[in-house]
Amino acid sequence: MAAGELPIRHFTLDALPPSPRVRYLRHMLISAGTLPAIDVLLNDLENHATSFIAGLPKEHGAVTAQYFHWELLRKIRQRSANRAMTPSSYSIRSTELRKIAHFLAWLDANGLSMPSLDQTSVDRFFAHHHSQVAVGTFLNWAIRQGLTSPVKIPGRKPARPRPPVSDDIIWDKVDQLVDDESVPLGSRVIGILVLVFAQRISDCVRLCRSDVTDGEAMRIALGRTPLTLPSPIAVLLRRHLEELITRRPYVAGGPDWLFPGATPHHHVSEASVALHLAPHKIHARQIQQARIDHLVRTVPASIVADTLGINIHTAVKHAARTNSRWGDYPELRASPQESSTRAKVTSRNPRESQ
Repeated sequence: MAAGELPIRHFTLDALPPSPRVRYLRHMLISAGTLPAIDVLLNDLENHATSFIAGLPKEHGAVTAQYFHWELLRKIRQRSANRAMTPSSYSIRSTELRKIAHFLAWLDANGLSMPSLDQTSVDRFFAHHHSQVAVGTFLNWAIRQGLTSPVKIPGRKPARPRPPVSDDIIWDKVDQLVDDESVPLGSRVIGILVLVFAQRISDCVRLCRSDVTDGEAMRIALGRTPLTLPSPIAVLLRRHLEELITRRPYVAGGPDWLFPGATPHHHVSEASVALHLAPHKIHARQIQQARIDHLVRTVPASIVADTLGINIHTAVKHAARTNSRWGDYPELRASPQESSTRAKVTSRNPRESQ
């Protein structure tokens, strides 16, 4: 393309084997306005599916292509209209195709086919193959399409409930992230938002600089009503914003991500943040559940939902489960030594944090 021998078009890049380098180049050309904007990962998934299905036996490829194009891809495109495909979603969908192909190969190896599939065979497959949600979804679709006889898909065994994370453990991890200079500053801020404000990493990476205001106090909009950040968090976030000013983006313009990534015009990936936080054993989902449980015991569920961007039904559910009686609103504060940035719990009127 650089030599002018090939047109600078998406179909030229589509002809190359998919790789992070090709993906990065495509993002660069889109950001520069050389190529029209597309959902790059969705485009890669379609190319991968086409290649993968072409390598399957004819009958298997036909039913897999039908399922992918008329069931999976249709739903993925609907979601992509509001939010671009994520690397984790790309990985999940790719894995689904492999599991469906494995299931169809298992049918062949056992002298079965989709039309001849019966309940005994279904039960035998699921008894010996775990983590087969994708196959269950595929079979339910096949039943609706009349491709196989009505069978009952075994339900998933409920996961063992993990022991609740105590507040002391959470605040110890907050203290660690406040002090740990070995973790990239942006990931430290995200980790603290997860630990203190029950945020999901996927929501944190999509915050914009316009979500933060800094005047007499620093405030951040995680939900509809901005929150005032306690001093230790505000100090770290100001440092992070100062670092962003010194960076020179490869391509000007684009979204004003609060946590920009290496790819032009894209935020940092959830996977890289999770990797940075791994040494501190921060399991975001488990911690989010524990923090919401704590917050709804101290603040009305409606305020939790409004300030933290949590679904109101989720907040009410947590409040009912914990038999909550709300009182004061927690915050981080500096320790009695003025030079220390370690975070501790105190209380204040809930209205003051809105």
